[in-house]
Amino acid sequence: MADINPSAENVRAMLTEALGRLRKANAEYFELLEKGLASSPLPVADHAKQFCAFMQRNVTATFDLGDKLIQAKDIQDALKLQSEFFQGQMQTLSDQARSMGESAVKAATGAFTPRI
Repeated sequence: MADINPSAENVRAMLTEALGRLRKANAEYFELLEKGLASSPLPVADHAKQFCAFMQRNVTATFDLGDKLIQAKDIQDALKLQSEFFQGQMQTLSDQARSMGESAVKAATGAFTPRI
């Protein structure tokens, strides 16, 4: 008969296993995406690769947060982890937006520069 009221350790084990499967599926997805971008003849493929790398880092950070939340001792610990994650992601997203903006400016400048 199934355990109707599983212990905290059983729940943590199930969540850890599920998160592991999600990480594996995510890795396979990004591997396929990178292969597709690598074979793309489109001029924006390099920018798409950069964006893909940013997405991959953001998703990995989210999985890492999940790992930490699974091990949280109480709600205060979980809220602290969530707050730290949010602050870190805001900084990361700001850095990524700046980088993408710089890449876009370089691409636009290159597109309008006369070639001799």
